[in-house]
Amino acid sequence: MKNKSLLGCLVLLVLVVSLFSCTTGQYMAMRRSDNAEILGTVSTDFTITGSFRYRKVINTQAYIHLLTEAKKEYQGNIDVREISWAIGGGDTSNNNYQYNAIGTVVRK
Repeated sequence: MKNKSLLGCLVLLVLVVSLFSCTTGQYMAMRRSDNAEILGTVSTDFTITGSFRYRKVINTQAYIHLLTEAKKEYQGNIDVREISWAIGGGDTSNNNYQYNAIGTVVRK
């Protein structure tokens, strides 16, 4: 009986960790060696089809959408760093998931 309870707790822990790992993310952290002027922050929402919900895809889409927003507000040679994203909601019937992202705009 004790082994079944331990196995159940282990399975529950694995499920919770796997679900949480896909709900938030951080990407492109600034390093001390980066000599970049911080201009401000931008945020955006974007949608990803559920079959493509890999961390690499989410990171890339967050960067692309944030850079597009940054170019609307700032001029020159800019980039986006310190990107954070979180899952916002979803349309499970169409397998689409909405994400919210925020990032720091820097001048290279």
